[in-house]
Amino acid sequence: MDDCLDLECNPALLTAARAFVRSRLESWEAEEMVPDAELVASELVTNAVLHARTNVRLKVALESDTVRIDVFDGNSRLPTMVPCGLDATSGRGLALVAALATAWGIEQQGDGKSIWAEIGSRDPEHPDDCVDLSGVGTVEQALEQVERTDPQASDSHPA
Repeated sequence: MDDCLDLECNPALLTAARAFVRSRLESWEAEEMVPDAELVASELVTNAVLHARTNVRLKVALESDTVRIDVFDGNSRLPTMVPCGLDATSGRGLALVAALATAWGIEQQGDGKSIWAEIGSRDPEHPDDCVDLSGVGTVEQALEQVERTDPQASDSHPA
């Protein structure tokens, strides 16, 4: 299932983009994906409006347990992730997308580009690919915990 929404280059339309994503996912009975998908769409559309300064096409697709958000704009300049200070008022959009998405990327398309992100279930054996290091006090303890969680990790550091 998929659907798209064409938007003018207007920050006031970000609310419409979020509502579109929410309504599509609710109609497809994928309500559990709404919060992350809304945020990802909002960040990608915001970047397109602020930096590409062209009209935008937002596409939402659902296949199995994965939502794909595509944002197309008419500017061929590729975005970059740059570090930003703690007091910065912008610059975190792509970092948020990368944190929420199971995969994301950028594709050149004619005179413009598409930035896409997929949100879906992660590997059930490694739900977030993180090792819990709560209470660990030393590097050695951390390495031991990592090895207990993933025995193959012992190959990646010297004994």
